[in-house]
Amino acid sequence: MPGRVWERKMKFPKLTVGTVLFTVILMAMPQFQGHFYFDLSPVMSGEWWRLLTGHLIHSDWEHWFWNAAALAVLGSYLEQQSKYLWFQGMLAGMISVNLLLLSDWSRITLYCGLSGILNTLLAVALFHYWRETRSAWVIVAALVCMSKLMIELSSETSLFTQLSWPPFPPAHLAGTLAGVILIIGIKHFSPKTINCV
Repeated sequence: MPGRVWERKMKFPKLTVGTVLFTVILMAMPQFQGHFYFDLSPVMSGEWWRLLTGHLIHSDWEHWFWNAAALAVLGSYLEQQSKYLWFQGMLAGMISVNLLLLSDWSRITLYCGLSGILNTLLAVALFHYWRETRSAWVIVAALVCMSKLMIELSSETSLFTQLSWPPFPPAHLAGTLAGVILIIGIKHFSPKTINCV
């Protein structure tokens, strides 16, 4: 039923706004930012908090802006559907990107930003919106997103931004795969989670 998406009473997206504000606080402390980035050597030496903060800190304010804007949209949408879905998406994205960064497949030792997690949230949001509306535009949007990801993976560049750090498209792929796995898991093992508020 297409109208169902807009009939829900809108709730203030506390989790999303809180996360965006926390990223602002981290960005506002440049003297400490070196302690927040994912850096493989310190992580392997026991600085495990970087597995969390590495996703919440950004290379510069432009990087922060694009990630915060995407989180505001995707996070707010998912939080309106279900706080559990929001947490599951954030956690699945974080775990998948961290596993990639800690694996032999990663060619980098420094990482920052939400983009991997955002790809998880995007996959889950598109699936959820498609389930509610059955709109063909959701399929078009998914194909556009997958095309963008394939271009970035093959060119090892970012299509829409020029940041001070080199892009790492495999993190976007890891996030997307986490989203697909989460969708399959929820659909088969906990179908009520997708619809719970």
